[in-house]
Amino acid sequence: MAMIHCPKCGEKYSDTYRECPFCEEEEALLDGEEIRRSPRRGRRAAHSRQFNLITPTLIVLILLMAGLLIYLLYGDKLSEKFGGEKTPETPVEDVTPGTMPEEPDTQEPDDSQSGVMPETPDEPDAPVQEPEQPAEQESSDYETAAKLPDGLSLSTKDFTLKSLGESHTIRVSGGSSTYQWISQDDGIASVDQSGKVVAVSNGTVNVLVTDGSKKAVCIVRVNAPGGTTATTPTAPAESGSLKAGPAVVVNGGNGVRVRSGPSTDHEILATVPNGADIQIVESAGNGWYKITFSGVGGKATTGYMKGDFLKNS
Repeated sequence: MAMIHCPKCGEKYSDTYRECPFCEEEEALLDGEEIRRSPRRGRRAAHSRQFNLITPTLIVLILLMAGLLIYLLYGDKLSEKFGGEKTPETPVEDVTPGTMPEEPDTQEPDDSQSGVMPETPDEPDAPVQEPEQPAEQESSDYETAAKLPDGLSLSTKDFTLKSLGESHTIRVSGGSSTYQWISQDDGIASVDQSGKVVAVSNGTVNVLVTDGSKKAVCIVRVNAPGGTTATTPTAPAESGSLKAGPAVVVNGGNGVRVRSGPSTDHEILATVPNGADIQIVESAGNGWYKITFSGVGGKATTGYMKGDFLKNS
């Protein structure tokens, strides 16, 4: 190991040092003394070292803020350009805290509040009708039922009533439990739906019962001393056999139906009792007549009735 003489400080130091340790120590002491003498210079040096550490952080923050600003300003355009789908924004109404949003001025019209009642379609005036009374079964019903095959059993198939108003009940069996009773002529003997037959006038008539698929027929004879004799109508009266003018309802039993037209397919206007006075207006053909009669409240009503139940008075 050799010793080296320092040309600056004149001290000798070992050649193992690259530089003079005495000079370095002196410089370090001089720097410390200069910092103590000049605090401003020390602060400048410390600030310089602090600035060297903060600068990279500031740069990163500035870049992040710039990226965020660009996204806020141009994010939608960039997403559309690179294939992103724009979500439509829902408009938000400005509502002051503590206040309710205003409702629209328009509302659905309310007929109940407008003072105007809703219109209802006009309905045709219904014809004035008298309370319908049980009327005789018309000949078409009897003729239709008479074509059915036999198959029901009766308690009697032939009996005689010897006074007007006398009754006899026929019992039926077989078939279904729903039966329909029909008198060929209610002017001679009427029958209700329990099978009770009542004598009306002298004569002979068939009383039929059916369950809709089969039938049975009973012959009823009315032979009351001093009683009037009625003939069983066999065919519609010829057109024109009755004259226009006053007439009376006959052969009606409990009443005869008046129709709105000259057939049984038309609406029933009323039921006129047997013996009632009517006016024949004219013949309507096929045994039907146009008539006028006293309706509800005495109002003259026009309708149609079969000539079988009319007689000029």
